Amino acid sequence: MSESPPDLITHWQGLNALAEAGTLIIPADVAAKCDAACDVYLAHLEKMQADARKLSETKSWGDMKSAQDLQRRFARLATGKDTSLDVILQQHIDVIESMRMLFRRYFDETTDTDDLTSSNITALTPEN
Repeated sequence: MSESPPDLITHWQGLNALAEAGTLIIPADVAAKCDAACDVYLAHLEKMQADARKLSETKSWGDMKSAQDLQRRFARLATGKDTSLDVILQQHIDVIESMRMLFRRYFDETTDTDDLTSSNITALTPEN
């Protein structure tokens, strides 16, 4: 009996919730490196997704019935079903985007803290 694959979106949403609660902390330099890796991988996945769409747009490979059948089979593998390449690639993209939300949280929090600190200092500074 095989195990079902893990629900990676739920996993990363859980990590985001832990970060929101303050129980998960990622050093800013680590978050930056992870975010950069996600960016590279997203570009790769999006190119593969565009290539998959091209597969579904191919014209018939000849007049023989076997060639037309083969073309339809490749098109179905590329798009149009739950197990098609385009759907699987989109699932991967969704997971990577969820990962990036976690890593980017640390950039946003740092910016928010810097802005708040700057406002507090400005409010305490006597006018010249």
